[in-house]
Amino acid sequence: MNFRLSRLLLLCISLLMSTYVWSQKDYTVVLPKESPLIEGHLKQGTHLSPSGHSFSLNNLYYLKDGQPWYPVMGEIHYGRVPRADWEESILKMKASGVTVIATYVFWNYHEEKENTYIWEGNKDLRHFLELCHQHGMYVWLRIGPWCHGEVRYGGFPDWLMGIEGGVRKDNPVYLKHVERFFNEIGKQAEGMYFKNEGPVIGLQIENEYRFDSRTRLNHMLNLKRIAIQSGMDVPYYTATGWPKSDLKQTELIPVWGGYPEAPWSSKVTELALSRNYLFSSWASDPAVGADLLGEQENTTSKGLQYPYSTAEMGGGNQITYHRRPVIAAKDVVAQSYVKVGSGANMMGYYMYHGGSNPIGKYSTLQESKATKYPNDYPIINYDFNAPIGEWGQLNESYYDLKTLHAFLNDFGPHLATTVTTFPDKRPLKPGDNETLRMSVRSHGNSGYVFINNYQRLLEMKDLSDIRIRIQQQGGTELLFPPLNIASGEQLIMPFNIDINGHLLHYATVQPLYILKNKVPTYVFLSHPATASELVFSAGQLKKVMMDGRPVKNTGDKYLLKCGQEKEHLIVLSAVNGRQTKILLLTQEQARRSWKIQKGNEDLLCITSSQVIPSSEEITVRNVDRNQFEMQIYPADSRWKVREGISVKKRKQGEFQVIRFEVPAVPLQVSCRKEQNPDSYVPQQPVYPEDNRLKETPESCPGPQYFVNFKPVPSSLYYAVSVPQLPVSVKNAYLMIDYTGDTGALYNKGALIADDYYWGGPMMFDTGRMKRQGSQEYLLQIIPFAPEVNIYLDPSVRKKLELSSQGVRSIRIAPVYDVKFDITK
Repeated sequence: MNFRLSRLLLLCISLLMSTYVWSQKDYTVVLPKESPLIEGHLKQGTHLSPSGHSFSLNNLYYLKDGQPWYPVMGEIHYGRVPRADWEESILKMKASGVTVIATYVFWNYHEEKENTYIWEGNKDLRHFLELCHQHGMYVWLRIGPWCHGEVRYGGFPDWLMGIEGGVRKDNPVYLKHVERFFNEIGKQAEGMYFKNEGPVIGLQIENEYRFDSRTRLNHMLNLKRIAIQSGMDVPYYTATGWPKSDLKQTELIPVWGGYPEAPWSSKVTELALSRNYLFSSWASDPAVGADLLGEQENTTSKGLQYPYSTAEMGGGNQITYHRRPVIAAKDVVAQSYVKVGSGANMMGYYMYHGGSNPIGKYSTLQESKATKYPNDYPIINYDFNAPIGEWGQLNESYYDLKTLHAFLNDFGPHLATTVTTFPDKRPLKPGDNETLRMSVRSHGNSGYVFINNYQRLLEMKDLSDIRIRIQQQGGTELLFPPLNIASGEQLIMPFNIDINGHLLHYATVQPLYILKNKVPTYVFLSHPATASELVFSAGQLKKVMMDGRPVKNTGDKYLLKCGQEKEHLIVLSAVNGRQTKILLLTQEQARRSWKIQKGNEDLLCITSSQVIPSSEEITVRNVDRNQFEMQIYPADSRWKVREGISVKKRKQGEFQVIRFEVPAVPLQVSCRKEQNPDSYVPQQPVYPEDNRLKETPESCPGPQYFVNFKPVPSSLYYAVSVPQLPVSVKNAYLMIDYTGDTGALYNKGALIADDYYWGGPMMFDTGRMKRQGSQEYLLQIIPFAPEVNIYLDPSVRKKLELSSQGVRSIRIAPVYDVKFDITK
């Protein structure tokens, strides 16, 4: 009897435990009722163009030509990128799914001397706008007058800082200077506004300004008034969603952001885990602006009368002297998925394209402690670890964000109409690595499941047998199949969406592109750990083929299961004869895929090379590799190489495979220790001298190198010689693997590149100097002193402790370009 009782108790306990475990893996979302749309309450600018196109908005989303629109905005600063590189930079951003370019207009770049304006060369705003317009990119001007941007005095010229009555308030003296500056911007952008068929659709007023009182709000409105009087009449006006700012006003759309790390923090220890990787209704990141305001409370996105918009989702982080975190691609990408899944209806990145600080006529132009700002930034380097780096290089985050943007571009009109709901169970703290992080965005019974299984600085667990249950309007339920979600993964899974007239009940694959050809193709990506499954309603379907084989229906549905290790083609044939194709790509194929529009046709190119399409040609690029291979869909597309290179083509399933190579160019770089650095000191300073603090703490002295070369005690010096680049090579990247505190590269005594050591190599585009015909450099490395109190990633600090300081290796990587014409 006791034995039987014991077995029964054990069985009960086992059942209870299994039920508990099952319930822990079961997540339920109840879809909400429709949210009312409010229109016409926001006071914005002219939204109609002469040709009848329009931009408008309601309380939930933006509209383009009357249809829901999901803007993807990326920031690049024209003044930090050479004019010769602007066009290619714009095309790279466009190729990754960015549809709007944001750029600061830094006052001190243009009026360093009072009443003397410079709008030429790298400061030619109008030419930059013309290039954006030429390539179909919209523009959001961030005109300040105070911008920040890690620029000297936030962009204010030195002469402005001492005016009577002060700045950033309704001081008549200050506003008179602002009016003059805004008038100059207005002249440069004349005819380039949307109301003139131009590209400028948005204007940000000020930055990081808290308008929490009537006085401060009036100042913002006065700045907006001055901008409009200066000719800057645009469909949208925005302002930073700074803590406690007035969210009842109807003149300025608040924009928010969030960053992977906070190099501006005064702390030199590991920061607390960020909440930016948790789905939530919080719009703001309390860490943003903490260097100026201290830690701030969060702001909710619930009940906003404006579309939930971001302008500063960190495309990376710019390191400071005292804080040098390592930012991985996932650190950037995961928080972007989370922000979209949390309801954001505009994704804006700061920065999307890094750059180089210019040197002014009277001073250097970076933020520094010498100007009584909180942080010491590099004199030149503003790489930001952005998707597109300082020298135009594409980083891993570029490819991951490209897949998210593909979804936002092609499925965004539907996504924009949805609202966010959270499941019955969700993690409350970022240290929870077991509870599923998810949200649902829905409109009616149609929508998308968002999942993120990543947290910066925390090892997440692989999740298995996850069950997601959606309680739909009308009382029915939709149950996803059990899911396995790998650590570090992000997923978007659609349910009840229309695929060219066919109802997709659910899919465990992520939407990417819609190729709008005669037979449309919907492209999805498969996730490695999650079984790929799609379920279609059989209603209007006559036949379904997968990889050339017929699929049988199961009652009123077609269930399709696919492996994740290769691509698959599904063909849906409707009863009326209309066909629709579904192309499933592997995760890596999706990362390396490029949608190319040629006339009225859409093509797909899959390649490990970079692809830079324009309206006239397509550039395919390799760095340090002269062999190319591309998969083209559909297979009947004709690609013609402009250079007459021999191309091998073959058909592989639905793809045309193209292989070719260009002559390899072996480049050797010479690097030797320099024992006589004094010979490199310029006879006359090339640049104005740096601002330096008279006294610096030994625990954190800041950068010790100079804008005009000067020997610094204990420094290591290297003479670096790069060969002249042949015509067949566009440019070449100098890659310097070193250890130390800072690296500084000089040409003829002038600083041309710098680096705060953070663990990665120092990089330089020698092609920029090729234009100046000089290839001789001096590299100065100032060693890292163990007693210096700065934050480094623990692995980087260990690397410093275990290795001798100085150059470990140096190489030069040639860049090979091949240009194609495409015909159908």
